[in-house]
Amino acid sequence: MRTSIVLWSAISGAVLGLFIDATLIGVALLFSTAMPTLFARLQQRWIGIGAVAVLTLILTGSVALGYLEGQLKTY
Repeated sequence: MRTSIVLWSAISGAVLGLFIDATLIGVALLFSTAMPTLFARLQQRWIGIGAVAVLTLILTGSVALGYLEGQLKTY
């Protein structure tokens, strides 16, 4: 029983992280159509790598927070 609570909390954290990532990607796409000259200059490799790193950190952080929430629920 305890393992399932922790597992489901971690999974819900992952789903929340995916929603946050999708929202951030959508906002970036909206801004890129509104300000194409600004985003044309930001089309560099290191910015893409940084964006992927930030999105991965958001997902990992939400899974960790979900796991910790599950741990708190079991006590």
